[in-house]
Amino acid sequence: MTTSRRKFIQRSSLLAASTLLPLGCSDHSDRPATGERTAIVIGSGFAGSVAALRLGQAGISTIVLERGQQWSVTGPDTFPTTTNFDRRGTWSIPSSGSSNAGQSGYAGLLETIPGKNVAAVCGACLGGGSLVYGGVLIQPAQKEFEQVFPYLSFQDMDNIYYRRVLATLGAAPIPDDVLASPNYAAHRTFIEDTSALGYEVRRPHTGFDWDIIRQEITGEVPAAASIGEYAFGCNSNAKLSTDKNYLHDAVATGNVAIRSLTEVELIRERTPSGYTVVCRRISAEGEVLEEYELVTDYLFMAAGSMNTTRLLLKSQHAGELRGANDRVGSGWGTNGDLLLAQLHPDVSTGAQGGPACIAATDTSNPAHTVTFMHSPVSIAPLQLQMSMAVPDRTGQLLYNSETDATVIDWESDAGTPSILAQQASFERIVGSNGGAAAPFIEGQIWHPLGGAVMNDACDTLGQLYGYRNLFVVDGSLLPGSAAGVNPALTVAANAERIMEAIVDGLVRETV
Repeated sequence: MTTSRRKFIQRSSLLAASTLLPLGCSDHSDRPATGERTAIVIGSGFAGSVAALRLGQAGISTIVLERGQQWSVTGPDTFPTTTNFDRRGTWSIPSSGSSNAGQSGYAGLLETIPGKNVAAVCGACLGGGSLVYGGVLIQPAQKEFEQVFPYLSFQDMDNIYYRRVLATLGAAPIPDDVLASPNYAAHRTFIEDTSALGYEVRRPHTGFDWDIIRQEITGEVPAAASIGEYAFGCNSNAKLSTDKNYLHDAVATGNVAIRSLTEVELIRERTPSGYTVVCRRISAEGEVLEEYELVTDYLFMAAGSMNTTRLLLKSQHAGELRGANDRVGSGWGTNGDLLLAQLHPDVSTGAQGGPACIAATDTSNPAHTVTFMHSPVSIAPLQLQMSMAVPDRTGQLLYNSETDATVIDWESDAGTPSILAQQASFERIVGSNGGAAAPFIEGQIWHPLGGAVMNDACDTLGQLYGYRNLFVVDGSLLPGSAAGVNPALTVAANAERIMEAIVDGLVRETV
């Protein structure tokens, strides 16, 4: 899908104007003047964007609450880069309940949450993870999918929901001409190395506009993705983040309003039904501009594994969510992520083009299939590979009321069979090309999952056990794993599945 500059400006303007639309839920009132049912979506990443669009299309007045900023590409320095990573890249605003409350910070793109043995990284911006991921939209194999999600239909996901997400995003595999260009020599080398070992090599769909990347290569627009600068937003506007499709289309229904730079502090269960959402509106530097409450009939949690779970645990701890659900926080995991690095003898000059768009799967270990995503960087001869396998265990998330923070309880998995399988597969790659393994940062988790898991804390349609009309739709539902691949596509497709199943029922309640 090609996104012209004019169309992008129109889309950006529509999203900006959405904060001025009539609200689906009135501040400090039980019901909008018209009396219709209302919804609030907390979070605007892959799952929140899906929920917003499908609610808006169903005619349900909806507000999307997003703590981060809305980012619009205004030039080649809009987003931070690996060589110019400044405050724009880091969420540093203290929560209202922490000991640092009131101190200044900045609403940057990524929040890092430290924990026991690992640190989790999550998006903090309009579009959530879709703005700060590597672009990979890869579908898991049936065997691993059914291992992790035995209560879901692989056929339905394969035939309906995965395809729906890819079509809505406008995603596509890397074209032959781009792969053949000089900037993508490292990709070609990775294909050669892994193919020679018998690994299954794929070109998964990616959430990037390849026409814009072609324009980068020819010099028509400033280079960004094609020189490895694609992870923290994309300064050429090539990244097809959800603000350009799902959220844009949601606002266009006339039923959805977006409030960015709005933090949710607490969720309060109402009698006899519905929820109150306690909010604070902040500046980009963290100054509190306004504190208020919204009421709603339907609440959709889509703030990501770390923050959806935190809000639920915090609200339970405060006695504001009273349902007896002690499974919130359980089933959290790292998606089996392992970021591996090598110095490659045949990748010696020039920046490596992105995004991550080549996958290689090693099925030689029947117990642990390993998938690698070649993750281009702007520094040669370094090659990064994100490897993933279904992890052997899960941990849990806790809530510390004294610090108002999520606590990650995760035992070291350095010696578990899945990690050892990934390391063995990677050693075969390095050994085959005569390269050398390079040290890299350990314990950084880019795909935190779980905390409100389907068939455990929630039913298979995301409704939290013990609560009516409170739905979790994001990566919190996945039991610490996306079945051995990057989770973005599965998170969005699962949200599509849930919304299709429940929206008609919500509409009937309004009649």
